[in-house]
Amino acid sequence: MAKTKILFVNDEMQMGGVARVLNTLLKNLDPDKYEMDLLVLHPHGVLMDDIPDYVHLIDSSKFFYPVDQSLSDLFGMVQIPMLLRKLRLLFYMKSGLIKHKITSARKKLLNKKYDVELAVKEGFCTIFVAYGDTPRKLNWVLTDYSACNFSKNHMRLLNEALAHIDLNIADSRGALDAYAKVFNINAGVVAHNLMDFSKVEMGLKQSLPTLKLPDCPKIIAVARFHPQKALDRLLKASLYATQRGLVHHVFLVGDGAEEANLRSFVKANNMTYVTFMGVMVNPYPLVKACDLYVLSSKFEGFATIVNESLICTTPVLATNVSGINEQLNDPDYGWIVENNQQALNVGLTMALSNMDRLKKMKQSLSGYTYPNSKNLEYFMEIFDGKIC
Repeated sequence: MAKTKILFVNDEMQMGGVARVLNTLLKNLDPDKYEMDLLVLHPHGVLMDDIPDYVHLIDSSKFFYPVDQSLSDLFGMVQIPMLLRKLRLLFYMKSGLIKHKITSARKKLLNKKYDVELAVKEGFCTIFVAYGDTPRKLNWVLTDYSACNFSKNHMRLLNEALAHIDLNIADSRGALDAYAKVFNINAGVVAHNLMDFSKVEMGLKQSLPTLKLPDCPKIIAVARFHPQKALDRLLKASLYATQRGLVHHVFLVGDGAEEANLRSFVKANNMTYVTFMGVMVNPYPLVKACDLYVLSSKFEGFATIVNESLICTTPVLATNVSGINEQLNDPDYGWIVENNQQALNVGLTMALSNMDRLKKMKQSLSGYTYPNSKNLEYFMEIFDGKIC
């Protein structure tokens, strides 16, 4: 029986939710059933090395390299060649010539016909997929467009592209509803992300990094230091709790553009109980050692780290972002608070004031399971055309 040929199109493979979710899906799909090709329009990022060996990586064109770069960032970094490419790309998008450019580029980059094509990240990848000749075109929505519309400067172009998409796949009901409202689409389904259980389980078998854990309640967050993740809200909530006599320690894992601002806040408020851990390839032993994971984000789609934390038996305090009600759907999993600073302040204070409850939640999470097999089966039905 002939394999189903699938082309996945993503913009980059930096450490973040989309690339991680993509690689997890690729690792779970059967290479004896599916012939998988991946085109990374700007082939960079540490997760390039995590792409399964049986996935064929297609060389991109430098024309597409600035697709994941913002003009402001390029001006700030004084990267003249990339800046000129970005301006050229924007001209093609604003003029509408991008459709013809994509058609021409696809002929050079792709040397086979596909049965299915998936735009891994909504936006430019959607446009690239829309103007191809693959008979079944899919669009993956992995964020909440009601909170942040990444395509607001190219709405006409996106609306025209979406008319050629056969099915939109969202990672949460909230993300799908928001996307449908912003772009006035009807064709959509919800498919929860797969979890890389083996990676978490193997990570938990390793020992903690050389670190003396404080003898007090421990809080952790693992995220890009980006405004979306709003780690400043976690620090402010931590300060609020400290001022009310609740001793605790905060571990921040990751890095990013906001790191300097976060460190300045910690220094200005003498928050000696905050530790910046940097990027950790394996944060899971530390997550397990902590009493509470805090998701302080302004918006999400389906935050994979939430379920990973539950696998590590660590309950979660989260702001009410898209998808979170589908993840924290049991009282023993954690708490959801309104998406604002005051609610997070009160929520963190409440959690730290009830350590007996936190300990019982950690114990109950030893039996936590996630329906990976069911979710994988649903993705396969989508790729096989059984769900339209």
